[in-house]
This record gives sequence, C-alpha cells and structure tokens, in this order.
Amino acid sequence: MCQTRTPFAVKGGGHASNPGFSSTTGVHISMSRFSEVTYDATSQTAVIGAGLIWDDVYTALAPYGVNVVGGRVTGVGVAGFTLGGGYSWLTNQHGLTIDTVVAFELVKPNGDIVNVTETSDSELFFGLK
Repeated sequence: MCQTRTPFAVKGGGHASNPGFSSTTGVHISMSRFSEVTYDATSQTAVIGAGLIWDDVYTALAPYGVNVVGGRVTGVGVAGFTLGGGYSWLTNQHGLTIDTVVAFELVKPNGDIVNVTETSDSELFFGLK
C-alpha cells in the first residue's frame, strides 16, 4: 500500500455519518472480528473489542451489574468513540472514556503483539491515550 499510495481506512464499530469518515475507495480494514467483551470481577475491568458498538458492550456487561463510560446513543462504535475522547453520561463522575482505559493490546511494526499499560511502557501508553 505504501509503494502504490493506496488509500485505506480502518473501521471500528462504525457510526460516522460523514462521507469518507468510515469508508474509502481503497482498502477497508474492518475490526468487526474484534468483538470480545470479557469482564474480570476481581480487577473490575473489561476487555472490550474494537469492532463493537456500545450497545453490545452494555448487553454483555448487564449480567454482572456493571457499567462503563461509553456511548450515549445507540449504534456508536467503541473504537472511534474512545479514541476521540468519549463524552459519556458518566463523564462527570469518571472522566472521558479514554481516561478509563487501563491497557491497549497493540501490534507493533515488527509484528510483536504487546499489552501496553502505564507500568509496562508509560510513554507509549501516554501516546496511545
């Protein structure tokens, strides 16, 4: 893609209604298979897939009686909302959605898959936030 300057876009859960925001005439990379929601009651954290919409997250967490600082309307994608900061109904109590992220699973340019936290790599974690 670099040599041919092929346009590309990455789509999380989707939501943007503006033309060109969630689509491209080039390569479209969909995160839809990243659809995991796993709750850890001990750490009170959830692993949330980048291909989800917040409706799916709320449904998956409801049996545990917990909530997250997520989207305020139906159909909002997790990835774009979070990377854009994420203003939620719970923001006044808990900060923006991005403020509640404690780890990122990241594929580095060399292909290594790493779990980036404040402790493991504070500069990269800050940059991702």
